[in-house]
Amino acid sequence: MPAKAIEVRNLTRRYGYRVALRDISLDFSEKGIQGLFGANGAGKTTLFRVLSTLLRPHGGTVTVLGFSLEENPEEVKKRMGIVSDKPLLYQELTGKENLEFYSKLYGLPRDFFENSMNELAERFEVKTWLEEPVKNLSTGMRKRLDIVRSLLHDPELLLLDEPFSGLDKDSATVFKEYLNEYRNIRSTIVTTHNLALGAELCDDFVTLRKGTVIGQGPIFEFDQTL
Repeated sequence: MPAKAIEVRNLTRRYGYRVALRDISLDFSEKGIQGLFGANGAGKTTLFRVLSTLLRPHGGTVTVLGFSLEENPEEVKKRMGIVSDKPLLYQELTGKENLEFYSKLYGLPRDFFENSMNELAERFEVKTWLEEPVKNLSTGMRKRLDIVRSLLHDPELLLLDEPFSGLDKDSATVFKEYLNEYRNIRSTIVTTHNLALGAELCDDFVTLRKGTVIGQGPIFEFDQTL
């Protein structure tokens, strides 16, 4: 992995005439947990969608894990795990069927998939629910299963958009322990409206306001009033 997991230079993204990201430049380091903060409408979700290849920039360049986002989006996607505010799960399929579907998308060998699924399902306490259709699961259980889905292929980079929303206290603790365990192994980027949690969890931060960067640096410099 390169020294910088993500390099963004002069990135612009619009929705019609509205500018969601305005010529922003920022870096996310190769390891650690990094916070992306800002009020609603600041541009956090748009930036995540660009980084995850769901949106194309209207200007600027983005390099993720050493790959150009424009030239090698498939290489980026297979190295990335994503948790969004809504679980990326098929409601009619069982938990296991969902995980099998994503394992095929990532081209995981069967043995790797089975070992990864069983280890993560046990850790996040969803193992007994894997044969149940997702539509029958509680909100918290779906969120836990979605976390397992995002980690299944052992990604180099995690993009977590409000990852603790919908989790009970015990599940949130388990996830925080997991993130801390891998803090020095992979790069994790977290958005959260819980600024106290973000300040506790993260090593570094970037703050957006109205599509521009207004602060970035080590977390001890983070001003929660921005």
